[in-house]
Amino acid sequence: MKKYHLLDHKWQKIGFVMFVLGVALFLVFLLNTVFTFRPTQIEGIVENYKVDLLNRIMQGPLALLTLISAIAFALMALSQEKQEDERIVETRHQVLPRIVILYIIVLLIRFIALFIVARLATPLSYAIVNQITGLFTGVTAFIGYYVLFFKLSLWKQNRELNDEE
Repeated sequence: MKKYHLLDHKWQKIGFVMFVLGVALFLVFLLNTVFTFRPTQIEGIVENYKVDLLNRIMQGPLALLTLISAIAFALMALSQEKQEDERIVETRHQVLPRIVILYIIVLLIRFIALFIVARLATPLSYAIVNQITGLFTGVTAFIGYYVLFFKLSLWKQNRELNDEE
């Protein structure tokens, strides 16, 4: 059986730095573009058009943030810890099924929310809810959930081990 090895621990740090830089770039764009964008200064613009224009402006930076986050989370998920032992390997195996179950629950919640919004709200509201909930159900989110739960599990285990000593 062919054995696959994880990346060195330094790649985990590189992934974390990439994620932080991606979020920082997105926030800079958000502050410079969206909050300084004043569509009310233009006479005669319909409210739906304002929202649609802001939505179109945000699509590029959101796509870039998603790409950077996907690469960063993949690097973090596929990297070793400083000291990789059997406890950490077992934690990896325990976290993955939990994340799959959580992801299915999040998908069901999204489906129910979109169904309700489709029945009660306007198409524009449906599009906005669809875009927002899509951020929490993509592959990037799945890898991010895995990294988050894995790190939290390790933190919790390390705390319990320190308390025993």
